[in-house]
Amino acid sequence: MTYIELPEQTTLPPITFDFAVEAYAARHFHDDDYFFIWQTKPTVILGRNQLLRNEVNIDYCRKHDVFISRRKSGGGCVYSDEGNIMFSFICREPNVQKMFANCMHLAADALHRIGVPVNISGRNDILLDGKKVSGAAFYRTGERSVMHNTLLVHSDLSMLEQVITPDKAKLQSKGVKSVRQHVGNIGGYTSMSLQELKTSFRQAMCGDKTITITEDMMPEIRALQASFAAEDFIYGKQPLFKLSKKHRLYGVGTLEACMEIKDNHIRDIDIFGDYFLTGDLDEELLPRLRNVAFTREAVEKALEGLDLNNIISGLTTEGLLRVLFGRKPHVMKPDWLKIDLSSDRQSENTSGIIHANRLHTICESGLCPNRAECWRLGTATLMIGGNICTRHCRFCNTPSGRPLPLDGDEPQRVAESVKEMNLKYVVLTSVDRDDLPDMGAEHWRQTVEAVRQLCPAKIEVLLPDFQGRDDLMDIVLLSRPDVVAHNIETVRRLTPVVRSVATYEGSLHVLRHIHEQGFVAKSGLMLGLGETEAEVLQTLRDLRDCGVDRVTIGQYLQPTAHHLPVAAYIAPYKFRWYRDQALQMGFRSAVSGPLVRSSYKAGMD
Repeated sequence: MTYIELPEQTTLPPITFDFAVEAYAARHFHDDDYFFIWQTKPTVILGRNQLLRNEVNIDYCRKHDVFISRRKSGGGCVYSDEGNIMFSFICREPNVQKMFANCMHLAADALHRIGVPVNISGRNDILLDGKKVSGAAFYRTGERSVMHNTLLVHSDLSMLEQVITPDKAKLQSKGVKSVRQHVGNIGGYTSMSLQELKTSFRQAMCGDKTITITEDMMPEIRALQASFAAEDFIYGKQPLFKLSKKHRLYGVGTLEACMEIKDNHIRDIDIFGDYFLTGDLDEELLPRLRNVAFTREAVEKALEGLDLNNIISGLTTEGLLRVLFGRKPHVMKPDWLKIDLSSDRQSENTSGIIHANRLHTICESGLCPNRAECWRLGTATLMIGGNICTRHCRFCNTPSGRPLPLDGDEPQRVAESVKEMNLKYVVLTSVDRDDLPDMGAEHWRQTVEAVRQLCPAKIEVLLPDFQGRDDLMDIVLLSRPDVVAHNIETVRRLTPVVRSVATYEGSLHVLRHIHEQGFVAKSGLMLGLGETEAEVLQTLRDLRDCGVDRVTIGQYLQPTAHHLPVAAYIAPYKFRWYRDQALQMGFRSAVSGPLVRSSYKAGMD
């Protein structure tokens, strides 16, 4: 990492200069990762997406000569003065989570070296004795990621409490009464002066590697500084906006779009809220929306080809359209989509065995439309590991929360139930157990082996992703199931909003590993969430390239009003067409239809 040497200055420049240096370095310094340290006069700094009137005591700041500024990164409002230091990382790392993890550990390690016993809390806080002494914020611009930190050393915390006016409900949810109670200084833990502390940090991060800001760089830096100092940027133009739309999106946060509408066109727009920025809102998103007709169709067209998740974490085009225009009209279920839930003696017998042995099934927790039919055939998909999932995917009806401890008797009860139902083919699945050190892998192995000992049935396992850990998957694979499935669920573009933790690439990795270990690999895909035909075909190609042999394709059905709405009902002829396309790609088996689920008639494909 290389240190950016700032020009010598007799007085501290306004914070806008340091923001400009960051932006300049991100544009032009590409040979290494970069770091520099800076200080400010008394300044309150808003996150890019915060409303000034909600966060800052403007009158107090003006009276006491506290400069008000806004940064391009997200996060909350902070206070800086001559008693603390600020430092910035400009890196090539594109992944925001890795960027936070790497840089926060570098900062914590630098403090440990001088004897300050801090610890990292969450994604972007450094704590000392339970109080926040450093926080970080992030934004992505072009090919570079920028993260800047505040480190409180001898900062005037009484001033901090006066200038920042946070949401009291937010503070109370963290168990604190005031912003001052929430933060602290590190000054009592080190005898170093601020200059010595800065030198120590510089050496820890960069050693002797430096690059200097020269005079020929200053015209562009001054122009960037002017943009950060512009009143429109700092104060926003919300008093001039004529229309405000506000909505909370699951997995994203609250978005408030403030717009100036003229002749039914968006003349200007800004987006505030408690969302998490992953890109450059001002360069990548807002310009696309200006001078666009204020209609759902026009805005959707303007956003074509733009992955909003790379700008605001978790945001999709459909989510932003939901904020601006409300929910799309409900899609009516077609007459041809009929579900037969009638039962007979055999289905009641299957249900009785399951309940008598205190087992869980995805048939019931997932509201499977085929459960009566499958139970009439004497088959069921048994769900192990409890019935509470540690994840909260927006398509799934399985309850989410804190699961109970694993039931050690469950593997034997599952095996006895399979034997009692006289199954020739059994499908086992589970909730995600991210709370366990092995995520339930050993419980999986014991269950498969218990079934194998008691029954001649063929065994299919529908596995979670185990967060991509091959060693945990291999524990399950040691039990030698006949078929190993893991569902991709949806197309790449929709994965962030449909699934809460799992990723598209992560699922492909799981399936590739299953195939490479010599097992029959299987996966399932839902339609009707807003995917395009091209995206479905690309997903099928991706699955086949990973060695997947069997695929199921079915219609997404919204379990409750709190789940993702159905974007479209796919006609039966289209499912048949997708089946034909899959078979032409080389899948050994492709089961495709409106009511198909991943384990539907699994032993027959």
